Amino acid sequence: MPEHHDSIPTRDKVLIIGAGPAGLAAAAALQALEVPFDLVDRAAHVGGMWDPQRTDSPVWPTLEMVSSREFTQYEDLLQPVSFPEFLTPTHMAKYLRAYAARHDLTDHFRPRTGVRHARPFDDGVWEVELTTGEIGIYRAIISAHGITERPHYPAWAVDVPTSVRVIHAKDWSGADGLEGQRVLVVGSGQSAADIAVDAARRALEVRWSMRTGHWIVPRRIAGRSGDVLAAREPARLGGLNAKIAETVIRRTVGTPEAVGLPRPVAPLLEDTVIVSDDVLDRVREGRITPAGDVTAVGADGTVILAGVAGGRGAQQRGEQQYAPDLIVLATGYESGADHLPKDVVPRTADGAYDLFLGAFARGRDDLVILGQQRVSGGVLPVLVEQADVAAYMLAATMQGHSQQALEAFRRVRAGSESAVPAAATASGKGLMGTLGGAVGTHRVTERSAAASPASRGLGEGLVPAADRETLLARLRSVRELFAEAHRRG
Repeated sequence: MPEHHDSIPTRDKVLIIGAGPAGLAAAAALQALEVPFDLVDRAAHVGGMWDPQRTDSPVWPTLEMVSSREFTQYEDLLQPVSFPEFLTPTHMAKYLRAYAARHDLTDHFRPRTGVRHARPFDDGVWEVELTTGEIGIYRAIISAHGITERPHYPAWAVDVPTSVRVIHAKDWSGADGLEGQRVLVVGSGQSAADIAVDAARRALEVRWSMRTGHWIVPRRIAGRSGDVLAAREPARLGGLNAKIAETVIRRTVGTPEAVGLPRPVAPLLEDTVIVSDDVLDRVREGRITPAGDVTAVGADGTVILAGVAGGRGAQQRGEQQYAPDLIVLATGYESGADHLPKDVVPRTADGAYDLFLGAFARGRDDLVILGQQRVSGGVLPVLVEQADVAAYMLAATMQGHSQQALEAFRRVRAGSESAVPAAATASGKGLMGTLGGAVGTHRVTERSAAASPASRGLGEGLVPAADRETLLARLRSVRELFAEAHRRG
């Protein structure tokens, strides 16, 4: 394999697969610690799914991000003040390219280059076959391929006749051309809500099939970004804080069950919430009709939908029959990576990857898989923390530094995540941080993700959900194992 941009052989490098937000965070962190790396992506530009020229991206031009600037920016490059508070895909693409340019990451970038296979032969020895046909050896792998590589299709989807068009949410490109058509959106999460709202702009009729209920919250509360307020929550209030939050949402936008959607299965502060300014209004206006889970599909394409359980004391609505022209499956993504061997990472009982803190293969110092957990709101802070820990770990294994910290990391990685402190942490003090704790030091209320089988992907191997603030606090605790050793030496 030809060496790229420098004389360092690939056997002494880390290969980063994917040049989206996670891959760029990993590249910047490795560069800060002088760990050599290559960065590859199938696309022609950096940006991952936020590259508007990609035809396989799950975002569309009119999509509005659910996280504000504060949770959609790297610590060392603030979003321009000219950008909207909630970015469009075009704004995010520009920002990611600017970040890559700021750190000269494109010097290490190989565009239009994917990975067919990455196989470990020994600790620190990976054989990699690229889509260019090149085969070479790398010291370690950081797979930042994202979570949209393996769309999940429910079992009943194979029964839909060809007279009805079926697409996955990954292939949704907008509502243009849906005039006069009946659309069924299937899914209980953020993508389903966003697509239902988008489809309602043009389609004749939209029905939203939900298996599981979630809280629906607006982007802004009292003029402030909801994700910023949530990050600054006074956790010392405990259960009272949860009651206050639910009261505010009820009075601000109302509850899902009040408009006929399923009642949330978890308390607000433990739920994988849906962030939307529009979906409840579209339901109230009759432009989106709530429906339950799909129970059967007829030979003529008619879909049988279960009733929707309303609020406390409400009656179960009867079954519905619906003949859609288009079915959009916002049914999530399965955990895994096509370029990795099936047995390289153990699986949990749910079928998902068993990754410590959502990224670290237990028992391996030469494999990191970034971003393999879903969180409510902006995921970029999680990706940055995972990238920092990965860079420290790889620097320790490849350069021989911080051996005590590396051994401590190995011990906690082998144990339970619940044993990792989710204590008071200072935001913005990562490898690349310059914000200096602008969000402040705050206590974290330890939470679990929504407890429903659908939200966990039970038995289906779906990418699991996690509470963002708890995950961030644990990642920062682990990062400090290395950061303290790095400061000392």
